[in-house]
Amino acid sequence: MRSYLILAGVVAFTVFGDYALKHASMKSAPLSSYWFIGGVLLYASTAYGWMLLMQNHNLAQIAVIYSSTTILALTGVGYAFFGESISLRQALGISAALISVFLMESDG
Repeated sequence: MRSYLILAGVVAFTVFGDYALKHASMKSAPLSSYWFIGGVLLYASTAYGWMLLMQNHNLAQIAVIYSSTTILALTGVGYAFFGESISLRQALGISAALISVFLMESDG
């Protein structure tokens, strides 16, 4: 359970970091905006969570769960906050990501 909480924190910080970087990308000088600095700091903070997860888990397994969860969360953020659409091809890709989580977790 502790590992899932750490992973959820890493995902949340990644998603908030991407949210900040998306805002930075819409500025005329993105690299000097507070959004960019915030995004970088949020990304950097995820390294601690990754280190904790790597102490006790297979890297491939946590990477698949992290990636899939992040894909789902960022798709939702893009849709809800930035008006981005989801194509059929993207929906199929998200489905494939979810299948990969199932395959990695069912390994035992």
